[in-house]
Amino acid sequence: MINNIKGNDLSTVIESEAHRKFLENFESDLLRGIGKICILKVVKKHGKTGVYGYQLLKDLKELTNDMLIIKEGTLYPLLRNLEKWQSKNSELSLVQSYKHIEGDRPRKYYYLTEEGARVLSHLEGFFLKLLEAISAITDFQIILNDEKYIFCQNCKTRIEYSEKDAQYCEICGFKLST
Repeated sequence: MINNIKGNDLSTVIESEAHRKFLENFESDLLRGIGKICILKVVKKHGKTGVYGYQLLKDLKELTNDMLIIKEGTLYPLLRNLEKWQSKNSELSLVQSYKHIEGDRPRKYYYLTEEGARVLSHLEGFFLKLLEAISAITDFQIILNDEKYIFCQNCKTRIEYSEKDAQYCEICGFKLST
């Protein structure tokens, strides 16, 4: 999904093909999930006005200091999947789109649905708590902003303190202790 991390062309650094293939597969797996979170965050940033694909790629590149680069051929199928994610018995729409013509150019704008915002809160919370836990065995430290967010004790969904009336997690239904 993600084309590359800036400055991380493993083919010129690692001679062993087996090592290089393992690392490329590992990075691809890791970035696939992170890429979805980043795309949803950029879409959310644009609110109900939405964002068209090329602008989304430019924003993502800028917001990640040119580190995450997604190919256009990967972005649009991913956005279609986020519009209509299906499992056996259900369908979920994390983003919706509408078409708008600017000048002579038709563009498709994507915006986050309410369900998409709930799922994004869960993904962010899970990812942040995972990073916090991993930091105990690595050389980096994660300090979560406990004054701005609480995390569901059950599923790790991130909940803003501004949602003071929230008594239950919107994702798993767990009773929150605030």
